[in-house]
Amino acid sequence: MRKNSHFSGQPLYYQVIKLLDKSKVLAYSRDNGGERYTKRFNSWIHLVVMLYAVIMRFDSLREITASLLAETRKLAHLGITFKIGRSTLADANK
Repeated sequence: MRKNSHFSGQPLYYQVIKLLDKSKVLAYSRDNGGERYTKRFNSWIHLVVMLYAVIMRFDSLREITASLLAETRKLAHLGITFKIGRSTLADANK
């Protein structure tokens, strides 16, 4: 019996993101003043990046940004279409 080399099913990351409602997350953030000074890096993208970091078990901002830079094309459907810097993540985590 040969093993099937094709991936079947959905990755864990996609399953978690699918449970969240983007409009509700952004509305909650706006109601609490979280979107006041943002241009591109809003609360939805911050949530997506932090969930990605937790699932991938990253320890530092450098690891997160390096991985996001390598995976930019795969994460474009989630709204991450630009390079996220360490300083942006550090400011958002405050």
